[in-house]
Amino acid sequence: MVGVADVRAIATTIWAPAQAPLSLRDQVAAAIEVPADQVTVIATAIGGGFGRKSVVEAAIEAARLSKAAGRPVKVLWNRSEEFLYGFPQPMTISDVSAALDESGQVVAWDQHLATSFVLFTFFPGFLRWLSGSDGGATRAAVGPYSVPNLRVAATVRELPVPTGTWRGLGLLPNVFASEQFVDELALAAQADPLAFRLRHLANDEAGQRMRRVLERAAAQARWGATLPPDHGRGIACCIDAGTFVAQVVELRVDRSNGALQILKVTAAVDCGLVINPDSAVAQVEGAIVMGLSATLKEELMLTDGRWSATSFAAYPMLTLAEAPAIEVVLIDNRETAPGGLGEPPIGPIAAAVANALANASGARVRTMPLTPTRVMAALADADSISTKEVLP
Repeated sequence: MVGVADVRAIATTIWAPAQAPLSLRDQVAAAIEVPADQVTVIATAIGGGFGRKSVVEAAIEAARLSKAAGRPVKVLWNRSEEFLYGFPQPMTISDVSAALDESGQVVAWDQHLATSFVLFTFFPGFLRWLSGSDGGATRAAVGPYSVPNLRVAATVRELPVPTGTWRGLGLLPNVFASEQFVDELALAAQADPLAFRLRHLANDEAGQRMRRVLERAAAQARWGATLPPDHGRGIACCIDAGTFVAQVVELRVDRSNGALQILKVTAAVDCGLVINPDSAVAQVEGAIVMGLSATLKEELMLTDGRWSATSFAAYPMLTLAEAPAIEVVLIDNRETAPGGLGEPPIGPIAAAVANALANASGARVRTMPLTPTRVMAALADADSISTKEVLP
């Protein structure tokens, strides 16, 4: 987080990596008590933003200091300050239940998610009231399937600690919950997870687009082919920003320590007309790697009112050596206007990993990240259930 301010008698200039330059202009004007038309914001290269740089506190600090000092001032946060004063993605809990009929078809789906502010952190009170709900927190909470009796509700409350945006906003945790549950329903219906998804799609344009990406991802990943012991495949999908995404993860689980080795991710994407294929593929690959990092490693804890990590030494992320092979298939759909692509591909990855783990071992981990400790506990539970089933 960085900003440079040059506050003068009748004009102020700000240089900052701002995702919302006009908003930053107004914030700076209020901070130094000048009219907004006297403030010029020059937006520099943003780097990793993902919504966090909708507010650039360093630039506001620089403006206050420049006004007091009567000279240009640069404020640069260090990594520790980034961790301590940033806006982590809020925790999310989903409670999902469903009913199947005699044929194994879902006839009712009831879901309630509880989380905190994502976009509302950056909204003034009256905008929160006008919006009614935090759309960032509930993003993709409703899945792509046709269910006759459907209810999805959300409770969003402000926490004592600030929370905010992250790539995809609520997309990753919401799809993590719903697409894992779809796999559990398929198991209850004694159906293949891919076939189960396909038969619950509506026979409309959206259903046809989702069917294409599911079938294409599965075909490219050789869905159904025999795998070695402790290897598994998992599938998941979502619709976001007008883009349809399906992903298949192939992984290996080490039963001795709970480590997951992601071997390959196959993604099929229908984002409508593709303008730049190389850029499109890069967006999908980047979203998958970032999503895998959150799925397997990234976690913040609160200790005595402070975040547990103040550097990447205490906040591990996926490394290049751990990145899997990634195959991206772009569906040719030139008749449809381009949809979003920076965030939709992050949606299915966590659920696909969890579903692949269950396929490999019978172990189901419903809490992110899927750390070795959580995997080992799930493996023990799965072994216990398996042992009970064979006892007289």
